[in-house]
Amino acid sequence: MKLKQITLTRKPPLFFDYLNHFEKVQSFYRWNPYESGDWQAVISDRGKLSFPRKPLSDILLRQNQHWGAPPETLENIKRLADENTFCVVTGQQAGIMGGPLYTIYKMITAIKRCQFLQDLFPQFYFVPLFWLEVNDNDFKEINHIQYITKDNELCRLSVEEKSEEHLQPISYRKLDGQISRWRESVATDFFDTEFKDAALDLFFQPYSVSETYGEAFARLCVSLFGRYGMVVLNPADPDVNTLAEPVYRKALEAPGEIRKTIDERNQRIREKGYPIQIQLRRDQTLLFYIDEQQRRVRIDLADEQHFSLNYPEESIPVSRKEMLHTCEKTPWQFSPNVALRPLVQDFLLPTVAYVAGPSETAYFAQVEALYSLFNISMPIIFPRHRVTIVEGKIQRLVEKLNLDYETVLNSRGNFIEPYIRGHTGNELFRAVEKSGEQIEQVLDRLETLVAREDPTLVNSVRKTRQNIEGSFRKLSGKITRSLEEKNRTLVNQLERVMLHLLPQHTYQERVLNLLYFCIKYGVDFSDKLLSALPDETEQHTIVEL
Repeated sequence: MKLKQITLTRKPPLFFDYLNHFEKVQSFYRWNPYESGDWQAVISDRGKLSFPRKPLSDILLRQNQHWGAPPETLENIKRLADENTFCVVTGQQAGIMGGPLYTIYKMITAIKRCQFLQDLFPQFYFVPLFWLEVNDNDFKEINHIQYITKDNELCRLSVEEKSEEHLQPISYRKLDGQISRWRESVATDFFDTEFKDAALDLFFQPYSVSETYGEAFARLCVSLFGRYGMVVLNPADPDVNTLAEPVYRKALEAPGEIRKTIDERNQRIREKGYPIQIQLRRDQTLLFYIDEQQRRVRIDLADEQHFSLNYPEESIPVSRKEMLHTCEKTPWQFSPNVALRPLVQDFLLPTVAYVAGPSETAYFAQVEALYSLFNISMPIIFPRHRVTIVEGKIQRLVEKLNLDYETVLNSRGNFIEPYIRGHTGNELFRAVEKSGEQIEQVLDRLETLVAREDPTLVNSVRKTRQNIEGSFRKLSGKITRSLEEKNRTLVNQLERVMLHLLPQHTYQERVLNLLYFCIKYGVDFSDKLLSALPDETEQHTIVEL
């Protein structure tokens, strides 16, 4: 593997400044992830707090043993009971077969950060932990995998959602054998390799022996990264929710204060010119309720004495007293939303860092304001690795066509037309563009004169202008299509580059599944990535195979 570091502009503006101009956003975060002194400080800060180490260690041991975790993971779980042990946490929804590649990159980043901290602070111990987000009920987020076939086509396999499961959290969703039946299709879509059978076994076996999507994901996770001591936590476990009850209770007791805190922080973020990442309704609390039919519904604030359970078809009022009583007696009927989940996590775990994607990093600017309100100390937010893998056949095309990765990846997938213009019809396009500019200048002067002499004709001039501009756009498109037809081989090569680097006009890591690379390059592909990637994560990494 050969690595190249590049800078990409396609990222949330707040995240860009977090990476490159931290001083602009430092008022929204407790710690600077790239300041060495802050790592010592966060260990000291978090080390002063008490955590439910022993009961949580017991829960994790039970969960991970059930998933077949290896000795390295079980040993790390036992270490979590010790006050000198801390976590580097990351998390994601339980996407089928690991979901898109960025979920794998989160796990790799967490493991590498633990290794880095272990060398830096040998007097402590650091455990990578994956928070398995199965409280969510958005099935479309997890119900599919995508890969590129041997015919260079993007294939998507997905499971249809059953209507009766629509509001059901992923933690309750049962596997029904559909995924196991994909194996033959996947095998047909790839050329035979020496790794093919082993890779198919690795990814399909968890889905043949598990009852739920969450369990299968956890089994795959410990198979891939258990040798590095990766621990998986299922937060939907009733015993975990019992430990989290104080956070849920606070969210129910102080919804007005929470709303005021978030509103004030949102205002400060807007004043800095950044968009708001987490959008909350005015009456929304930070909790969901799971009813007797296993439906997950949002808890809204109705008035000073009542909440309401917000079903699609109706809202059901519940008194505050009754809701607080339910929280005390059956806390497993509650789950946090995206803003409260980090607080639950850091209340339960001795977290020194959370490995986050670009959007997550941006929304922590909002969440940070809640930590002091809940009397919880915030960890460092450490950006995950962002990676594009370039296979040899694509690398050769990139070199042959004299492309550069930054231009391609920053183009949002719209680099083919400019490339064709620049390399096959530059003179013709310049003539069209120059003519268009000259006509615009003429029309500008004409509109100015008409407005002075007879304003009633201005609309007619503007309509004529629209027709002319539209005609020029059509002419430009016809010229492009003509050049594409004359250069079909070149276009095919460019489309192949885009398919592999920007499938669906977005980053590869957001589309492709790890299975694709394991079939072609070995079941230890994730191990090779972990070994090759750098410790730091400020830039986007190109991995040439």
